[in-house]
Amino acid sequence: MLTLRDAVLDALEAGLSDLPEAPDRAALAGMLSRPPDASRGDLAFPCFPLAKALKTAPPKIATELAGKISTGGLVAQVVAAGPYLNFFGAPGAVLAELVRGLGDGGFDKSLESPTPQRSMVEFSQPNTHKVFHVGHLRNVAVGDALRRALSARGHDVVAANYYGDFGIDVAKCLWRVRQIGIDQAPAENRGAWLGKAYVEATATVTDLEEGDKPAADALKAEIRTILDGINAGDPELTELYKTTRQWCLDEFAEVYRWLDVHFDTDFYESELEAPGHAIVDKFLKDGLFEPSQGAVICDLEKRAYKLGPALVRKSDGTSLYLTWDLVLAGRKFDEFNIERSIYVVGAEQKYHFQQLFATLQVMGYERAKDCVHVAYELVMLPEGKMSSRKGKSIPFSELKDTLSAAIEHKMRSDERADRSGWSEDQWRTTIDRLAVACLRYGMLSVSNTTRVIFDIDAWTSLEGESGAYLMYGLARIAGIQKKGGASDPSALADAAATCAEFGEEAERALLTHLTRMSDVLAQVERDCDPSLLATWVFEGTKHFSRFYHECPVLKAEEPLRSARLALIYATSEVLGKGLRTLGIEPVDEM
Repeated sequence: MLTLRDAVLDALEAGLSDLPEAPDRAALAGMLSRPPDASRGDLAFPCFPLAKALKTAPPKIATELAGKISTGGLVAQVVAAGPYLNFFGAPGAVLAELVRGLGDGGFDKSLESPTPQRSMVEFSQPNTHKVFHVGHLRNVAVGDALRRALSARGHDVVAANYYGDFGIDVAKCLWRVRQIGIDQAPAENRGAWLGKAYVEATATVTDLEEGDKPAADALKAEIRTILDGINAGDPELTELYKTTRQWCLDEFAEVYRWLDVHFDTDFYESELEAPGHAIVDKFLKDGLFEPSQGAVICDLEKRAYKLGPALVRKSDGTSLYLTWDLVLAGRKFDEFNIERSIYVVGAEQKYHFQQLFATLQVMGYERAKDCVHVAYELVMLPEGKMSSRKGKSIPFSELKDTLSAAIEHKMRSDERADRSGWSEDQWRTTIDRLAVACLRYGMLSVSNTTRVIFDIDAWTSLEGESGAYLMYGLARIAGIQKKGGASDPSALADAAATCAEFGEEAERALLTHLTRMSDVLAQVERDCDPSLLATWVFEGTKHFSRFYHECPVLKAEEPLRSARLALIYATSEVLGKGLRTLGIEPVDEM
């Protein structure tokens, strides 16, 4: 597929062919940018870098180059604007190439990175024996969208999950379960039941610490014996642990199924305790770790990292998250042969990952430089921060039902569409897809560094900036295509290429926006921030809405009708790819 950028680079190379030491194609590509105002062109080339070699002022270079560069094909016009050379694409030709590329796979190839890598994206990381709530879903949305974006860029991506299925919090939950009786567990939503037991256990400990310190210490010792018993293989405790752990894993799997999230490999904290002790013992013996007040540390302060002491073993002999992450970092590179390791974890863990990557460097692990922490801010309820420990959160099971009910109510109250002939299955499928769209887009509509306020009414709005609005736009496009009749992409491309009337401002704006998907995905990869793609899809939907209102499609005369149907086809395909990269599956009818 020939893109306008390729055509411009061809024209620049030809125009600069007689220049000694002319920039190579890669350098020229790096200089191209998009003008801030579409009226100034589709691509701009700055002539400043040529001034030294030509001993000429950039505006004069731009004027001379404009006279030398020939137009034709995808390039309709070249205009000197001060020190810049502005290129205008030929709308029909650009659209024809886009449609052909969508039909033969060339468009997908155009999205790919020239330097593909094997990468691992670790995300979700739920804790068993705690509530899986709406706050956890931002991690899932960011991680899965990042995985999909990197895959669209041609990278070989391994999606990994890391389950927190071990430790004192698990023992707290089981202490309370033993009090209640496991036979009191409900047949459904057992994960939420366990989460409630954890909250109750935590509250009991906290209350005793505030009023009866000896009793609190005794209770904490009792909880510790549960953890020790599991580690020692006590039959009753081990069976309780395995049963309740599986309840949680089963419910996590249901969450992922509903969200259409898939993992290639799973890691478990419970599998890292023994290797964690081994790695600490090894580097303690080698002198890179050192004892400190009964604990073991890696002193990052004296090694000029200025990150204080990294605690790798507590004074009571137990491991920590950092210890387990040290083990896991090696496994990721050594066992999976990855070139880049990406951790999607909340911004509150920034210091943890700074210490982790620095400790890996101290250990001589060269691949530490290829580790990336993708930090994201919290999801907040309108009334404030969520907390599994305090029971202040919305469990996934409750969230799914509430979200679906809100969407169904709004759709049944919406009189713009006739859904009287819908089957119950169509209602269920549509509501499920819309619920996922609303949830994912709500989590991805702002940058990773911005806190998300979970507002179910705004997130399920059929108008405005919401996942439902995006789905409505794609459904409207599908309706136009259905009425316009099925057309072969090559026939649509031919119609676009030969239509002199095609190219109104709304048409050009939408077309230009569609051709930017490659640039947007490249930026998502650079910044590890899928919100850039979410914003691009939303803006594309707005561009389509403007085109829809200003440019009649089905009532237009030929060949303009077919050219606009070609743009409709391209919009459906490209924005559809964008939505699917966010993890949102469009519907044909709303």
